[in-house]
Amino acid sequence: MHDTAVGPARQIGLAAIFGAFFRLGVTSFGGNTAAWVYRDIVERRRWIDNAAFLSDVAISRMLPGSGGVSLTVQVGQRLRGAAGAFAAVFGLLSGPFAIVLGLAAGWRRIEGVAALQAVLDGMGAAAVGLTFATGLKLMPRAGRRPAPLAMALATVLAVGVLRWPLIPVVLVLAPIGVGLEVLAERRGRARRNV
Repeated sequence: MHDTAVGPARQIGLAAIFGAFFRLGVTSFGGNTAAWVYRDIVERRRWIDNAAFLSDVAISRMLPGSGGVSLTVQVGQRLRGAAGAFAAVFGLLSGPFAIVLGLAAGWRRIEGVAALQAVLDGMGAAAVGLTFATGLKLMPRAGRRPAPLAMALATVLAVGVLRWPLIPVVLVLAPIGVGLEVLAERRGRARRNV
């Protein structure tokens, strides 16, 4: 991997900065914006070098708010000053914003369709089932404790069967689950120390 920085004679245009970050905004799913920025801005376009990128990542991690947006500001600032920072952030956020607005407008048109509601209910049930199955697979084989299974069953019952809102269910069950795990860990340590 070659470290090549933007030279003083080479200035990146604002439209190019906007376009690069717009593309990142609409194609980078699942978070970890830093990895996407590294791949596109450092490796592919070679607009900044590894040292500058790592410096920007370190600074962005210390700032409040979204690390991805802070990194975008840092890189845009490095490329073209305040105008570059604005172009980068506007590019990163405008694409997803337009997509969400489009989806919301589309949803308003089709939200009353019974067949669509049935499909979404089925997808929700499948997601709950897959989450439950994944939780069962991830439970340790030796010495299975009943608390994780009880929390998973309670979540499936509350959200999947009783159709209670997810956020209040998680806000109630998460502290209970953490408390049960802390108690189980303390009991396990006490047994090992005896």
